[in-house]
Amino acid sequence: MNGPAAVVSGQCSTPPGGASERPLIVPLGHALDGRQAGGKAWNLSTLIRLGVPVPPGSVLTCEAFERFLAADRLGAGIEALQRRLDALDPARRREVSQTIRARVHGGSLPAGVPEALDAVLHALPADTRLAVRSSAVGEDGAAASFAGQFDSVLHVTTPQALRRAVCACWASYWSERSLYYRAARNAELGGMAVVLQRQVAARTSGVLFTRAPTGTPAAAGDDLVIECCEGLADRLVSGQVDPARLVVARADATAAGAVPAIDGLLTAADVRTLSGLALRLERELGAPQDIEWSIDDDGRLWILQTRPITATASDATCVGGRSVLWSNANVNENFPSPISPLLYSFAAPGYYHYFRNLGLACGLSRRRLAAMDGALTAIIGVHGGRMYYNLTSIHAVLRMAPCGDRLAQAFNEFVGADQVAPSPAGATQWRDGRGRAARSLELLRIAVRTTGQYLCLRRRLAAFEERADRYAARTRPDQLERRPLPELLDDLRSFLDIRFHRWKDASLADAGAMVCYALLQRALRSVDTRGGLHNRLLRALPGVPSTMPPRRLWALSRLIRSDGQLDLLFRSAETPAILDALRHDDRFVTFRQAFDRFLDDWGFRSSAELMLTVPSLQEDPAPVIELLKQYAISDGEPLESVMARQAAERVAETSQLIKTLVRRSPGKALAVWVLLRSTQTSVAYRERARLKQALLYTRLRQVALAIGRRFTAAGRLSAPDDIFLLTWQEIDELGTGRAMFPYRIPDLIALRRQEQVTLNAMRPPATAALPFGEYLPPGSSAGRRAPADRDGAPAHSASTLHGTGASGGVASGPATVLGDVRDAARLRRGDVLVTRQTDPGWAPVFGLVSGLVIERGGLLSHGAIVAREFGLPCVIGIEHATDHIRSGQRVMVDGDRGLCTIEQTRAERDAASAGQRGAA
Repeated sequence: MNGPAAVVSGQCSTPPGGASERPLIVPLGHALDGRQAGGKAWNLSTLIRLGVPVPPGSVLTCEAFERFLAADRLGAGIEALQRRLDALDPARRREVSQTIRARVHGGSLPAGVPEALDAVLHALPADTRLAVRSSAVGEDGAAASFAGQFDSVLHVTTPQALRRAVCACWASYWSERSLYYRAARNAELGGMAVVLQRQVAARTSGVLFTRAPTGTPAAAGDDLVIECCEGLADRLVSGQVDPARLVVARADATAAGAVPAIDGLLTAADVRTLSGLALRLERELGAPQDIEWSIDDDGRLWILQTRPITATASDATCVGGRSVLWSNANVNENFPSPISPLLYSFAAPGYYHYFRNLGLACGLSRRRLAAMDGALTAIIGVHGGRMYYNLTSIHAVLRMAPCGDRLAQAFNEFVGADQVAPSPAGATQWRDGRGRAARSLELLRIAVRTTGQYLCLRRRLAAFEERADRYAARTRPDQLERRPLPELLDDLRSFLDIRFHRWKDASLADAGAMVCYALLQRALRSVDTRGGLHNRLLRALPGVPSTMPPRRLWALSRLIRSDGQLDLLFRSAETPAILDALRHDDRFVTFRQAFDRFLDDWGFRSSAELMLTVPSLQEDPAPVIELLKQYAISDGEPLESVMARQAAERVAETSQLIKTLVRRSPGKALAVWVLLRSTQTSVAYRERARLKQALLYTRLRQVALAIGRRFTAAGRLSAPDDIFLLTWQEIDELGTGRAMFPYRIPDLIALRRQEQVTLNAMRPPATAALPFGEYLPPGSSAGRRAPADRDGAPAHSASTLHGTGASGGVASGPATVLGDVRDAARLRRGDVLVTRQTDPGWAPVFGLVSGLVIERGGLLSHGAIVAREFGLPCVIGIEHATDHIRSGQRVMVDGDRGLCTIEQTRAERDAASAGQRGAA
C-alpha cells in the first residue's frame, strides 16, 4: 500500500537545494512538473499550452501537502494506520478512512499556506467563485485514471471555505474509494496537489468521450458520445440527474454534414464546436479522451478536464496484457444468484458441448471445430459467485463461422449483451487457413446441413421433450426414497449424459430463434415507421408454454370466486391456514384436485428454477396461494380474451404489412412472410425447450437431495443440502468409494459455505473487462446507484429512463418494484412491474400487470417473450431501474420507443414549482 511515507520520501521529495526552492503556488499554465502539480493540473497546463480554452487558475503544489504531513508527525500517524489496513475489507477500510479524514481536518495548515491561499482569493474579483479540485500525482494517466476517486469542492468564495476545501481534497487521498482503487488496481500515487480554478457560470455542462465507452447503447466503437445536463456537471457526475445523451458519428463530426442537437442544452453549432475540439485533443494527445466541459452563459466553451479513456466499446483492453470481456447478460436471467459448485461443475462443460455440438450439427468442419476448442472450453466463468459469459471466447468462436461478426451481434441482441469483444491478435477467422474453393465447399455444406436441421426442428424438439419426460418419470420425487444409492448415482449420470451429449435438439431451437429474430428485425427496418414492428408481430403466438401458468391461475381464481366458502377462505385466512384447509377440508376437494393438477403440470416452473438450490413451487406452494389471492380479487378482461384480442391484432397487422410489401415487391413480401413464420415458430420452439430444461433441472435437484440424505445418514455430510457444495465429480467419487480425501468433507463444505457468504455480499457489474486470468476483487460493486433519500428511494422523483423496447404499446400505472417473484403478493392488477430480471418462473404474475420495466435481458429473454404474448408494454435494459423507481410512483411505459417516464404527483409538481419561485 502506498502511504504517507511514500509521499514524503518519494516523487515529491525535497530537492538538494531544500524545500524553500519549491513554490507553494504556481499559475496553472506553468504547472509543468507533474511530480509537483499532479496529473490533473499537468493535463490542464498542457491544454493551455495547446491554446485550448481552460478557466484560469493556480495550483497549490505537493510541497504544501508534504509540509502538512510533516507537521506534528501527522504523516507518521497515517502511515501507522495504513500498515494495519486491509483495503479489501470494507469495514476496516471505512474505519481507517474516516479516522484519517478527521485527523486531516483537525490539523493546522503549515506556515505560508494560508497566506498563499489568501493571495489567490485577493487577486480575484469579489464575485468570483472558485472550483477547488484534487490533483494527485498518478491520476488521469493511461494506466489508471482514478476517475471519481478524489474530492472537488465548488462555490468557494471565502478564505475559511477555501482552507476547508483544500483539507477536503487532501483527505480524499485516503478516501474509501481511493484506498480500494489503489489496492484493486495496484496503482501508485505520489502526492496531492490542489487546483484552484475560476468556476464557470455554466449554462450547460457535461462529458464527451471521443470513443464510445463500453456499454453505450446504439454507439459504434469510434463514435463520439456526449452526456450533458443543465448548469454545472457535478450533479451529472454524482448521478443526481440522468444525462441527456448524444451519439455523434465520427464521420459527421469531421465533415461538413449535419450533426444532432439536444433541445434546450446544445445547439448543432455547440455540438460541432465541441466535437471538433475533442477530436483535435485526441490527435494532439495521442489517445482517445474523456473530456469534461462547460458552456457558459455567453455561449463560450471551456474545457475543465481531460484524461485518456482506459476502456472503449471497440477495444475492451486492460492494462497488463490480454483482456477478457465478461458479461452476465441472459445467463443472469437463468442464474440470478451466486451458483453452487454442483451447478458450475456441469454447467461449464455443458456450455462447451452446447456450442460444439451445435457447430457439428450445422456442418462446421472438424478442423475448424478443433481450432475453436480452446475458446470453447472458456465459454463461461464465475465472478462474485455469479455465472458470466466469456464474450471474448464466444465472439471468437462465432467469428470462425460464416458471417461471424453478424452472428456475434445477433448473439448480443439475443442475450442482451451491450458490447462486442474485439478480436484478439492472431485469432482465427472464417477466411483464415483455407483457399476460396475449400471455403466455398464448406459454406455449401453448412448451408445444406443448417437448412436440413431447421426443417427437422419440429421432430428434433419432440425427441428432446420425450427424452426429458422419460427422465422426469423415472425420477419422480415420491419414488426416490426407495431407490438405492447406486441407482441415484446412475440418475445423476443420466442427467449429465443429456446435458452434455443430447442437448443439441434444444440448442438448435435457440439458434433458430436467434438467427430468425435478427433477420426479421433487419428485414422490417425499411417499413417500420413506429418502431418495434418485429416485436408486435410476435405477440400472442400459439404454442408458447410460458403463457399457460397465468391462464391456469386465472381459471383457478374463477373457481374461488364461484364458491362462497372458498372465496371467504382466500379473503380472510393466512396462507398456511389456506394450504392446511385445502389439504384436509373435504368441502374443497374439487378445488384441491384442480390445484394439485396445476402443481403437477406447472409447479416445477418457478423463479430461479435452474439454480438447484431454490425449492420449486411443488415443494413450497405458498407463493401460488399468494398469487391466487390477487387473481381472485381481480376483475376485468379474462386472460383468454386478452390473448385472443392480441392474436387478432397481430394477424391484422401482419396482413397489412404483407399487403404493403406486395405493392412494393411481391418477392420481398413472400420472403418476409416466410421469415416471419419461421421466427414465430422458432420462438415457440425455444420456449418449449426451456420448459423441459426446467423440468430436468428440478428433477436433478431432487436426485441430489436424495443422494445428500444417503450421505448424511452415512455421516459424510452434516445436512442433505450440503450436497450442492460438492461438484458432480466429487459426489460420484464419494458415492462409489473412489474419493481421495473422504474424511474431511464436512470441513471442505464449511469452507465453501463461508466463502459463499463473501460472494453473496458482492454486487458485481453486469459487464467487466479483466486481464487474462484475473478476477474481480472481493467486495466489487456494480458502480454508482441513484442517490437515495432517507427512505431509500431515489432523491429525484421525475425523469425519463431510456432502455430498449421489447414489447410495444403504452401503459401507465403505479409501479411495484420486486426483487423476487416470491414477493408478488404485493402486486395489484394494473400495476407496472419493475424488476432486475425475469425468468419463466415470473410468468404467473404477468396476468396481473399492465406493463414491465426490466433492468436486464435481451429481446428474446423470457420476460420479453411472455410480455409480447399478453400484449404488455415492456422496456428492458434500463440500468438501475429498481433504484430510480420506487413502489407507488406512477410510471408510463412506452414499449415502442423504449422509454419509462416517472410521473410526478400533484404534490411533487407543486413543491417543484414552489422551489423554482423561491430560487427566482
